[in-house]
Amino acid sequence: MDYISTKDLYEIRIASLISNIDKDVIIELYQPLVGSTATILYLTLLKQKRNEDDDSIVFTNEQLLSLMKIAPGNLLDARHALEAVGLLRTYEKQESDSRYYIYLIYAPKNPKEFFDDVLFKGLIIQSLGEKEAKRLAFHYRVDLTIPTGFNEISASFVDVFNPNYEDASFRKNISNSIVGHEVGRVNIAFNYDLFFKYIEENSQIAKSSFAKKDMREIERIAALFGLDEQSMAAIIIDEFNPNSPQHVNYARVAEKAKEQIKYPFLRKGKTKSKVSGDSLLAKKIRMMEETAPIEWLKLMQSGTKPASSDINIICSLSDNYGLSNGVINAIIDYVLTKNDNILSKNYCEKISSSVVRENIQTTVDAMNYLNKINLKTRSSKAVSEPKSESTQINASQPKANEDAVSDEEMSDIIASIEKRKKGGHK
Repeated sequence: MDYISTKDLYEIRIASLISNIDKDVIIELYQPLVGSTATILYLTLLKQKRNEDDDSIVFTNEQLLSLMKIAPGNLLDARHALEAVGLLRTYEKQESDSRYYIYLIYAPKNPKEFFDDVLFKGLIIQSLGEKEAKRLAFHYRVDLTIPTGFNEISASFVDVFNPNYEDASFRKNISNSIVGHEVGRVNIAFNYDLFFKYIEENSQIAKSSFAKKDMREIERIAALFGLDEQSMAAIIIDEFNPNSPQHVNYARVAEKAKEQIKYPFLRKGKTKSKVSGDSLLAKKIRMMEETAPIEWLKLMQSGTKPASSDINIICSLSDNYGLSNGVINAIIDYVLTKNDNILSKNYCEKISSSVVRENIQTTVDAMNYLNKINLKTRSSKAVSEPKSESTQINASQPKANEDAVSDEEMSDIIASIEKRKKGGHK
């Protein structure tokens, strides 16, 4: 159950010693990867913990949202970003009408570990450019070169303290739970077996053609662009050159991977929705997040193929505005409802511009925003309002007059998607 409620509670625990140098690393090296909201979330949680002497102090999401002035969906995305790079681990317990979280904060990698990690190094080069990445790496450089003519005369530990190891003091145990400099693990779910299975089934390329450095680069690119094993294997097959010493031009692989994510609805992988609940509206939101926009539009048109002009509109929303599948689907749903089932390019772009200005990135936040627009215009048709379990909409707000899609139509859509899933349709 992965959504944000203002009623949820959390406490903060520190898994590592975190110095001022670590904070500099967070701002200079991690911020280009996770973004400013995630960076501020990390520093805010750390400050909240440092301000409290009581380990059992409990905070609410309402306090955090008010403090950071962000929407619930942005908070969730920021938390996930910190978890992805190993700065935060989250534990959850369901209580009566809310959830209780424990946030475990880890220190960042030190600069050497950061730039030695092929994934982190690649990400920061992609984010800032090679020149700026090298400048940052040089900033953390330490010169250990001793000029010629100098001899070391440092005293040893034994010279100064002359310890008696037979003394009982050296055998006493004080504590085994003292915090050190702990770095959280980074989970990369790349299955090599699935990757090579697709390679073997669709090409004559031998597994031995790939060295360890090749697999590290393939895994890095897959993690960088969020591609699954099959998508990466298909790209590698296309780019494999048996006559080249390196076999694969990874710059071209990265360019093709970038094309895969340029239009999210063309990607082979699916994103699991963060919304839970069994209500019709919760199911609708999940479907918006899990269904490709062209497929969603097709379902809204009783299964008929979208016109080329409509497909171009969807491409524009993804390419020009950088909107996710779920947000695009929410806009499609809203515009069709408000515009007599006509997908107007100008209308879509006007709504998309507003969504981008509001920094809306999740389906739930988009539906909240569109619902507010709908209430302001006093239209007889309204975007379906998500239940309070998944949104920040105030329960005292008037309910929309009707859903963008009727219950009967929505039931048909759900049945249609389930049928496609059972039949292996992608």
